[in-house]
Amino acid sequence: MPHQFDIVENLNPGSRAQYPYVVILQHDRTAFVRTAIAAPLAEWTSALANTRIHPTITIDNRRYVALIEQMAAVPLSVLGGLVGSAETQRYEIIAALDLLFTGI
Repeated sequence: MPHQFDIVENLNPGSRAQYPYVVILQHDRTAFVRTAIAAPLAEWTSALANTRIHPTITIDNRRYVALIEQMAAVPLSVLGGLVGSAETQRYEIIAALDLLFTGI
């Protein structure tokens, strides 16, 4: 089971081209479940970036945005290898979740 804020490959053939990676949002204490709550990462665009609900995440010197509003429970079988961590963006990701759920 990946850890919270891990960035992993998206192995789902239906969405991999558009969203090559996902960031795990689920806390490690819930590792016993067979799914993980994750948000897809899309290539950075000025239309999506620099908004509170779309934190920017850099992987191998390429910028992506976390599409927090598209988070979903995904089967562990569609999660690939670890490519990085968004731990340094922890507060931006939590702020985006707060905005989505509480409007704050």
